Amino acid sequence: MAYDLFIAARHLTCVTLVAIATSVSLAALDTAPADASPGVSPFTGRTLVPYIIGGQESSISQFPWQVFVLLEAEGKAASCGGSILDASHILTASHCVDHEGTTTPYPAEDLIVIAGASEVVVGVGVSPATAQARGVKSLRTHPYYTVLPNIKDDVAVLELSSPLELSAARNAQAIALVPTGATPAPGTPLSVSGYGKEEGAEGPGHEPNGKLYSAALTAIGSDACRNSVGINSAVLLCTQSASSATCQGDSGGPLTEGAPAVQVGTVDFGPKECPVGQPDGFSNLAAPEVRAFVEGSEAPPVAARPVTPPVLKAVGAAPVDFSPLTCEPGGWSEGPSFTYTFQVDNSTAQVLQSGPGNVFTPPATVVGAPIVCIVQASNPGGVSTLRSGTTPPIAADTAPPVSSIVGRKCRLQTCTLKITASDPNAVALTLQATANFQVLAKCPLKKHKRRGSRAKRPICHRTATVSMPVVPVSAGVYQASATRLPYERVEFVVAVGNAAGLRQLAQQFTAITLHKPKPKKKHGHR
Repeated sequence: MAYDLFIAARHLTCVTLVAIATSVSLAALDTAPADASPGVSPFTGRTLVPYIIGGQESSISQFPWQVFVLLEAEGKAASCGGSILDASHILTASHCVDHEGTTTPYPAEDLIVIAGASEVVVGVGVSPATAQARGVKSLRTHPYYTVLPNIKDDVAVLELSSPLELSAARNAQAIALVPTGATPAPGTPLSVSGYGKEEGAEGPGHEPNGKLYSAALTAIGSDACRNSVGINSAVLLCTQSASSATCQGDSGGPLTEGAPAVQVGTVDFGPKECPVGQPDGFSNLAAPEVRAFVEGSEAPPVAARPVTPPVLKAVGAAPVDFSPLTCEPGGWSEGPSFTYTFQVDNSTAQVLQSGPGNVFTPPATVVGAPIVCIVQASNPGGVSTLRSGTTPPIAADTAPPVSSIVGRKCRLQTCTLKITASDPNAVALTLQATANFQVLAKCPLKKHKRRGSRAKRPICHRTATVSMPVVPVSAGVYQASATRLPYERVEFVVAVGNAAGLRQLAQQFTAITLHKPKPKKKHGHR
């Protein structure tokens, strides 16, 4: 059965019981005494559902939507958790009801659901006496559910043979599901409950006590989780805790948020041997691909799947400030639209830019920091998240731009320059072009000359400078023009700088002498 299955050194969090000589029947549960002695382990001689690692013992009245799901088949039994959708339907994990390593479910009649129990004693009884046990009439597993190579869409809905009594007296209550699309943001406090193992190790000394436990977890970003576990993030929700974790036996159980609680996920998988401080995976009930199935669809919309990873490209051999970084989204199925988030890839995780634009120009303030691009691929099935590789630390730009005057055309008193300019790191450029020429003007008065002196001031030459507006013509090509230039020698100078403050070492220069056109000869009869 699928409860001992490990995928990429990760566990599916359902637990398999040892072979039992006689079947665990619904009748046995219904008639078993509910007041087993609290001083005696109800699982003596059996290997059954241990509990959440690092959690605290809890009453079912705190989590009245929690149920115990028992599968008994082929001389063995296995247990999982689940949650109450309504009086007749239970939400659990697909791997809780399938044959080991397959997506083929067991017959519905092999399953038993127990609601309202703080403690489950298979073959003996449940506590409190108000707990209810029901058989399963039918079951549905997600049509896109897969186990290998990566588990996804790991949810199943069980229809009970008869409705539960939902009341405070019976400690049974349906739980609302999170709104579609409202995946908990990273850092959101969450809660999980279940009857799963307290220790990840196997063998004697690691047996359960059959009681309900709960733990506080924190949502983590789907990009970080996907990077850790390699599973499509559109249908995945991950949590982490420094002191607790889910383990075998918790599968299918509810992950909840807030008060009053709404269910945001079902327990799916975690690292082998259930260490704390590592990501635990949950089926994301906010994802339309998952949610539509839970609500009855047998053909839910499919979220985008990555085919090739995103790539973050720099212009030069290494990224520098003011040089654009381009995030290529990679290949995706299902035709999604994209959002790109550029952030510092260190403990600060500072977001630098987020939106539909896939080009980011790092400012000087991020020099020394590595940058990563996170691609969100959205379609009607949900939002998948994938990270690019991380850049080396951003360096300060040291490569100046270059320019050249490659053409000059003058007609009468108007001249136009053709200029090429480029930057080795594609840093934004600023071009300045001027036309310089000599003009005649009265020389300035000397200090010893009186203002009232009638002596004529000599004529001096001075240089006049006229700015030439520069306009782009095509990629790397610019044009600068000046009009009403004098009929004499005119020098043209071009200077280029970039956004990093670097300038071309040598200005570009060209000169021409403009001549008045010769007067046209008059033609006529003598």
